Amino acid sequence: MNHRSGWFLLLSYSVLFGLVVNAATAAEIFWPTPDSRFFEGESVDVMLQPTASGRLESALFGCVRNGGRRFHEGLDLKPLRRDRSGEASDPIYSVMAGRVSYVNAKAGNSSYGRYVVVEHLDADVPVYTLYAHLASIEPGIRAGSRVEAGQRLGTMGRSAGGYSIPRSRAHLHFEIGLVKTSDFDDWYRQQSYGSRNLHGNYNGINMIGSNPLTFFETVRAGEFEDFSSYFANLPTAFTVRVATRTLPDFILRYPKLLTRPIPRDGVAGWDIDYTWYGLPKRWTPLTEEDVRTRREGDVTLVSWDESVFEGQCRATLVFDSKGNPSIGKNLKSDLKLMFGF
Repeated sequence: MNHRSGWFLLLSYSVLFGLVVNAATAAEIFWPTPDSRFFEGESVDVMLQPTASGRLESALFGCVRNGGRRFHEGLDLKPLRRDRSGEASDPIYSVMAGRVSYVNAKAGNSSYGRYVVVEHLDADVPVYTLYAHLASIEPGIRAGSRVEAGQRLGTMGRSAGGYSIPRSRAHLHFEIGLVKTSDFDDWYRQQSYGSRNLHGNYNGINMIGSNPLTFFETVRAGEFEDFSSYFANLPTAFTVRVATRTLPDFILRYPKLLTRPIPRDGVAGWDIDYTWYGLPKRWTPLTEEDVRTRREGDVTLVSWDESVFEGQCRATLVFDSKGNPSIGKNLKSDLKLMFGF
């Protein structure tokens, strides 16, 4: 199977030449590099580019760096091809049709190096995908450009800001996820970071990655229907209740994450289901009767599942250093960012 033999989403499935076809929508999902072995049934292990540790898991999503203490928000894929000087030369492709939302062409401006963000506005939940450490970006790939599934975005490389990636470990860092707020720059200016936000809404602080491998495995198994179902079926690690009348722009941009319609007389709060790594995957609007006497901005931990957190380094979202249930610093920061309080 070559790269152009992408996988197709489905409403009713039929298999043709090893492809899953959705005759109704013909929407395509591609692997982001020319290495098609994953969609041919091979383990992703043969495609991973680990860190200097050599541990394959260091290329995966999750608590895979620094002995499990450091979180990695994407999937690192090694090249199939190199030029005469030994540099990676693989083309990098958009995994779905969408609109280029951001291009960082100056490598030194970000730890991502040169990177491109595409938002997939045709999806029921318009997720972003991010393609980082590029050696170059294709002419015509600029903010606002329409791209098709499988369209070339750039060339794999090892660009980075603030550190060096050796030639031998050139790779694509790939992410898929959601943007927390469309007002990030305003929020950023109120913080004490000591540096300018060079990337608008597409700063890494404002992006919540989801596990790319889980997504691709769901597609390969023929089980992917749409993103709202996909996110809903991810394990719920914890649920928080936020007492607020605010309708955040997050839910205006991702209304398919709602479990029920907004009450006619407005919201009095939200129950938000999270994955273990902090993606707010399912939102239930609450009435006055649900929230009762809570004050504006109160946050309560409604439930948690310790088994989902097992072995993960982001348990501090809802557990303190002694393992007691607690609203952690990172969770508080995300809620303030999304709700504006």
